[in-house]
Amino acid sequence: MKTLIQLLIFTCFVNFVQAQEIIIEGTVTGDGGPLAGVTIIEKGTTKATTTDFDGKFEINTEMGRMLLISYVGFQTQEIEVMNTDSLHITLVVDAVLDEVVVMAYASKREKKSLGYAVTEADVSRSLSGKASGVAVVSHSGASGKSSEPQSGQLTAAEVNDLEKWAEWKKITAFGEAKTIAEKWQFVFENRVHIQVKDRFGNPANNTKVTLYKNRTPIIKGRTDVYGNLILFKGEKTSKDNFMVQVYQGEELLGKSISNSQKDVSFTLKNAKSNNDIDIMFTVDATGSMGDEIAYLKSELKNIMSRIDTSIEQKRVALTFYRDHGDQYVTRSFDFESNIDKVKAQLDLQGANGGGDYEEAVEEALRVSLAQSWNDQARSKLMFLMLDAPPHFTEKNVAMIKAQIKKAQEQGIRIIPVVASGANKNVEFLMRFFSVSTNGTYVFLTDDSGIGNPHIEATTEDFKVEKLNDLIVRLIEKYAGVTATTV
Repeated sequence: MKTLIQLLIFTCFVNFVQAQEIIIEGTVTGDGGPLAGVTIIEKGTTKATTTDFDGKFEINTEMGRMLLISYVGFQTQEIEVMNTDSLHITLVVDAVLDEVVVMAYASKREKKSLGYAVTEADVSRSLSGKASGVAVVSHSGASGKSSEPQSGQLTAAEVNDLEKWAEWKKITAFGEAKTIAEKWQFVFENRVHIQVKDRFGNPANNTKVTLYKNRTPIIKGRTDVYGNLILFKGEKTSKDNFMVQVYQGEELLGKSISNSQKDVSFTLKNAKSNNDIDIMFTVDATGSMGDEIAYLKSELKNIMSRIDTSIEQKRVALTFYRDHGDQYVTRSFDFESNIDKVKAQLDLQGANGGGDYEEAVEEALRVSLAQSWNDQARSKLMFLMLDAPPHFTEKNVAMIKAQIKKAQEQGIRIIPVVASGANKNVEFLMRFFSVSTNGTYVFLTDDSGIGNPHIEATTEDFKVEKLNDLIVRLIEKYAGVTATTV
């Protein structure tokens, strides 16, 4: 009996030791130098990180766990976490990937049920030029020869809820979407479409617009490059009175609108136009993004190169964020017209930190919106790339609402890009961001075969595209330039 008790105590002690969380630090090298962007995943979980520019990483794990170390063009290693707090890993080049074949494909999806009646027509999506396998680009840098993923591999889709408004109203009328809207205090009732043109019939972009309710301003915004803006009256009664006011330069116009009016138009005598474009990329750089961060960086560099040739007057900025208690909460690089400088800053970033599911999204918004946005720019876009929501607290709800209001007033359109690991709370909260700021919603898909599983948006249909093509298309759309094929 004594021996049995001792055995049970010893077993419990071993289990306790193995369950203790430890921080593992390490470096990954290969082919003569450190490797940046290597993915380290705790096997059987979504816990992950990536190496930084010097090949270094840090991950919270447990004794006895298995770590999978993978990098494009190298053989994947599997290492058991033993009694150590540091690792040095050398990856071996995978000869099988020396030759990459690119093939085209098309896929078809059955119609989706949204909890209400939909048409019987087949819902389909197609994509040509998908990479079969993994493409690799080799280059030489200061640290020696290295490899990075070829751009054009990640796949994504767009849902523009402002353009699919009837469907959006059905989705948010009940169930999960309605619950999440109430939780984060978003209201999209009684939509009003404002259109502003000059005396020649041309769109008046970046025109300031204010919607009044009973002589009190309730929401502000700015028209897009097509002279359009969507605002919301919110909850109202039959006794409420509304007015819309537009302002540009020294010209101020106002119109009273009826309680039920959904459209109002204005004509300015001396509308001004500006060709400048500001684009901010705000990226979640926590460990959970480790499965896709290297690919996202490659896509972003490709996107920047393409807009550098298609849009003459533009500036680009970067904000990276993690969570409170990490190495940093936010790391920002203000607007820069030299795209090569922006790409150089992007190259130095990696994924690490995090730990719990939620991240410091509210701080990312605050810091991104505090950068030196050009107030006169014809288009101001913020691409928010993430896979997790902010921490739900009363303070954060108020802070996020304040930042969304700031984006509205400055005419900054938020375009979320949701990566793997996100849930419906992330999806709908991001769709609330985009609708509030007259943006659109983008989500990565499983079609690329890259990263962990991706959540599909609640919508009747969508078209899958290459992520870089999709974002370039959106930039050109919101910038008002003719889309080009690259």
